[in-house]
Amino acid sequence: MAPKKSKSSLDTTKLVLVEWLDALAQGEWHEAKREDLKCKSVGFVVFEDDEQIELAGTITIGMCNNSITIPKKMLTKVKEIKLENKKVSKVSKPVRATQRQSDLPDVQDEVQSL
Repeated sequence: MAPKKSKSSLDTTKLVLVEWLDALAQGEWHEAKREDLKCKSVGFVVFEDDEQIELAGTITIGMCNNSITIPKKMLTKVKEIKLENKKVSKVSKPVRATQRQSDLPDVQDEVQSL
């Protein structure tokens, strides 16, 4: 009997959507007005302590890329995104270079449903 594989850190890293308030600094003359400073970011939690959270767009074992560190005092909402780990049993057909754009499946609806 083969030993069970333990989940790697890639499989257990949380993916979150955070809403937060940004800071704004302007060094030139401008009209005095309040800016909308509400932001949303999505990423893998690669570091978190009592004061900050670091999200990365790309992760691999022991490394990350495209990260942002946000002070927790600026967070207004944190929502975990659950990923389904389905095994792909069917491989889609490759698109031939001679196919017209109108023959390709429309994936816009799938993207909007994410």
